Amino acid sequence: MGIRSQNNPLAAYLDVFSNTGTDAVTAAPPGAASGLTATGGVISDYTSGSDVYRAHVFTSSGALNVTALSTDPSLPDTVDYLVVGGGGGGSASHGGGGGAGGLRTATGIAVDVSPYAVVIGAGAAPSSETSNSRGNDGNTSSIAFSSPISSGGGGGAGRGYPNNTSNTRGRDGLATNGNGGGAGGGGDQQPGGTGHGSGNPGGANGIDGGVGTGGGGGGAGAAGGNAPTPISPPSSGGVGGAGLASVYAYGPSNPVTYAGGGGGGGWSGAGGAGGAGGGGPAGPSSTAGTPGTIGTGGGGGGSGDSSNRVGGAGGSGTVVVRYKIGEITATAKATGGAISFYGGKTIHVFTNSGTFATTSNWASATVEYVVVGGGGSGGNHQFRGGGGGAGTYMTGTTSIGSHPVSTTIQIGGGGSNLATTNPSNSGNGSSSSFGPPITAPGGGMGGSYPNSPGIGGGSGGGAGGYPDAGTGGTGSGDTFPGTIGSTPPNGWGNDGGSGTNVDIGAGGGGAGAVGYPNNPSTTPTRGIGGAGIQIPTSFRDPTSGVGAPGPTSAPTPNGFDTSGKYWVAGGGNGGGYGPQGNPLAATNRSAGGGLGGNASSPIYAGGEPAFENTGSGGGGVSGSPGGSRGGAGGSGIVLIAYPS
Repeated sequence: MGIRSQNNPLAAYLDVFSNTGTDAVTAAPPGAASGLTATGGVISDYTSGSDVYRAHVFTSSGALNVTALSTDPSLPDTVDYLVVGGGGGGSASHGGGGGAGGLRTATGIAVDVSPYAVVIGAGAAPSSETSNSRGNDGNTSSIAFSSPISSGGGGGAGRGYPNNTSNTRGRDGLATNGNGGGAGGGGDQQPGGTGHGSGNPGGANGIDGGVGTGGGGGGAGAAGGNAPTPISPPSSGGVGGAGLASVYAYGPSNPVTYAGGGGGGGWSGAGGAGGAGGGGPAGPSSTAGTPGTIGTGGGGGGSGDSSNRVGGAGGSGTVVVRYKIGEITATAKATGGAISFYGGKTIHVFTNSGTFATTSNWASATVEYVVVGGGGSGGNHQFRGGGGGAGTYMTGTTSIGSHPVSTTIQIGGGGSNLATTNPSNSGNGSSSSFGPPITAPGGGMGGSYPNSPGIGGGSGGGAGGYPDAGTGGTGSGDTFPGTIGSTPPNGWGNDGGSGTNVDIGAGGGGAGAVGYPNNPSTTPTRGIGGAGIQIPTSFRDPTSGVGAPGPTSAPTPNGFDTSGKYWVAGGGNGGGYGPQGNPLAATNRSAGGGLGGNASSPIYAGGEPAFENTGSGGGGVSGSPGGSRGGAGGSGIVLIAYPS
């Protein structure tokens, strides 16, 4: 029983299974013909009809590294791609919805042995808190084939009430194929921004007697909806335009919809719905807009408030590259997530919530797992913000039982607190879970100026800096070290760093270590987030992009290796203040954690977000009053492995 498939150098005959629930593949023996070989991103293998595909799914920038070409005439040296740009942001004060990022696909692109750089366009930052500006544009995603391919960011939404004709119209989508932002709810009729290329326009605003509602952002599959005119409060804004579905990442049984537009802000009732494909819905009355979904290029929702609540951030983009690796012969054991095959194990990687379900030939009594909660946001308010704490890290084995088994997988979101006041647990990451029994709490938000303590979580947030000493948030997990592959019942998590009277925030706690305090006597580690932990060896597929870069120190009895890969759950770094804030260099980023914003004067920056799907904490704010914010925490992840 076998197929034409890629040669796996780690096993002569390795049974591997698709995530469609219908078929399986068997690797060819050493020396047999094989298809092209590549690394990068998160690996997903699946079947489509009789063909078996391997997809590389990128939600963070990196590279597709083609390391060998095909030796099998039936497996060509060509790839298909999907490139989605970052979504545009919604705007404040009954603002419009952000336009979705551009979307491009193509088949049969010839490749050679080479690295192909991948850039993931960030979603637009949240809009200004005032009603004087439009939403921000999303950023461009690309892959550097011989003819580079790019998809532009979505256009930001037009500003909301009060009226200003020059800013009320939505922004245009960026090249290539970016979708237009919706018009803001100003006092005169304005259209949404235009789409670039095949991108769609945003919707027009609704007006009535000097008040208005926002139009929906354009989506890859449809224009943004116009807000109703005349309006009659309570009145909803325009709906976000729908996105487009693709099977490239996870196959025909698990299509993913990308690039939905954000919903427009309403007047006194519910705002417009976000478009299918990650578009953020508008905030209801007196609330901020909802961000677009990470990794979809969805536009952010407009604010539903007249009191300067911010519009939602855009969702980051994605790049997917797939190619044929074989043909089917047998039956799969389980479905769910992105599936790859390494060292005699079948590995399911969940970067979004879903279901792990066995199929009729299920045989394994137990599975190995890793569950990491979402990381906490870096500290907000003005400057000197503490780093966010990492989500709890849990790993071990658990009994699954006999078929049929269907287990819900929940991926915790990273904290993203839009408030500009002192922090609360609203900026904490949320829990990830593998069914009800195994739950990993999210990390705590970092503290803020003046002298605000960090918030507790799986790992606690670091304290804010100046003018007085503050305490780090308490971690609910047990302290490391331990044995990778088996955590205590509480998982691993540590306290955030403590604060002193200095111009920098303390580091957030990581799963592997406490956050560093901001005391100058601890230089050069002052304000650095606590270290993360590597995932167990069963999940360290060298072709996989799971985890973030980290230390390359010598292996320890705890199970680390020297690859510098596979790190998760690092604490975020603290932010500074102006040139006195001792900006934290990227080389000081904790393993998988966020980086505090640069503090160089006169430009003040928000904290950097953590790597997605690592559960790491965001960096603390180094910004000026009323604008910048702490970096968002990284979303969590769930990994499951069992013998093939």
